[in-house]
Amino acid sequence: MSVKIGEQTHIQNSQYDRSKGVLTKADYVYMRDLLETVLEQLQNSELDNDIEIDQLKQFFIKLDHHVERMR
Repeated sequence: MSVKIGEQTHIQNSQYDRSKGVLTKADYVYMRDLLETVLEQLQNSELDNDIEIDQLKQFFIKLDHHVERMR
């Protein structure tokens, strides 16, 4: 794919904000809180959700580790 020099210069000089679309620690904490609600619902359900509960608990471990490493 060919790019004109003028367009390439324009892209390089643009004011691209890398922080847009980046999840923050607060975003991860919010997701964890929502997932805790889902976990409680799964545990209180009369259906056999053992596999889903185990998978969600494993995900929580990874998510907590990731959140703790963030600033």
